[in-house]
Amino acid sequence: MTLSAPARRRPRDRRRQILAAAATLFWSEGYHRVGMADVATAVGIAPSALYRHVRGKQELLLAILDEHLARIEAVVAAPDGDLVDGLAALTLERREFGLLWEREAGHLPAEESRAVRHRLRAVAAGVAAAGAEADPANAELRAWAAMSVIDSPAHHRWTLAGDRFGDLLAGAARAVLTVPLPAASGEPETPARPPGLAPASRREALLAAAIRLFGEQGYPAVGLGDIGATAGIAGPSVYRHFATKTDLLLAALHRGNEALWLGLHHALARAGDAEDALTRLAADYTAFVADNPEIVSVLVSQTIHLPAPHRDELRRSQRAYLAEWVALLTAARPDLPAPEARVLVHAALALINSLARVHHLAVRPGARERIATLAGAVLAAGS
Repeated sequence: MTLSAPARRRPRDRRRQILAAAATLFWSEGYHRVGMADVATAVGIAPSALYRHVRGKQELLLAILDEHLARIEAVVAAPDGDLVDGLAALTLERREFGLLWEREAGHLPAEESRAVRHRLRAVAAGVAAAGAEADPANAELRAWAAMSVIDSPAHHRWTLAGDRFGDLLAGAARAVLTVPLPAASGEPETPARPPGLAPASRREALLAAAIRLFGEQGYPAVGLGDIGATAGIAGPSVYRHFATKTDLLLAALHRGNEALWLGLHHALARAGDAEDALTRLAADYTAFVADNPEIVSVLVSQTIHLPAPHRDELRRSQRAYLAEWVALLTAARPDLPAPEARVLVHAALALINSLARVHHLAVRPGARERIATLAGAVLAAGS
């Protein structure tokens, strides 16, 4: 008698394995560089088996965001347990969500993207309701600040041993939920943005149009024809200034990167000591982000579209810029280990990048001072 081989059974958590593998690949390589076959290989299954769970890459991205957002919603809705600790632990378990949402949401259908955005606003409302802030506007600002801090590991790969990472994130989030905020005063920070004037230089006009479109729509969704049309320049004339769309992206990223370095040098030149320099940097960086939301969006989420040599060069410069903040923070707080300072700097910058680009938050009276104060509370966390 011949014994047949035992039937192979599909693991019960196969779908979760697929989502976890795809999230890691999309996070590290970019949605545009990852194919369904790559995901199948990472899970160790045939592509045909992958399609039993999802019909395509777009559905896979939406499933990743939906799964993680559902877990966030469960933490916020839980009647017991510490909300901040729960969100910090969830982020460190699967840290890809924030960057995938910011960088890759343009690949989703508009209706699904709106649905995710609505759910995120509901999460922020839940975080605000759980806090002790009586003023509704301040409660909303603090909630988004805490969520940005907790989500900041999505934007870097640093880690800390043991429970220290989670404790540090949770402590920074609690700091922004409780730090005294300056009183609101005066008119809204920035009224509706005027159309402005176009530069006389056609090259500069193209670069300005590219920065705006890349920041609003994402690099993959924009063509050279779109950029030329926005700048009022006929298609063939674009090629006299930029041979490829990649050249425009590279120019946009260098423009933003150099602006950050210039702001840092100005802050250092005016500062009396490291603590003063950090205060100035937080204020100057907040103003830069609020005044230039599109170019910051390009810096935060579009670098991955550069070819490897240019991407590596720009990331080295970005790491060097961040190292200047870390050096100042460790000089101001000699008891703070450099790895922990790096985590706090990432969290403070993520907070500013997020809040200063949310229009209804950024235009409130005193918003910039308050955002800079919240960033300062992150840098002082655990002291």
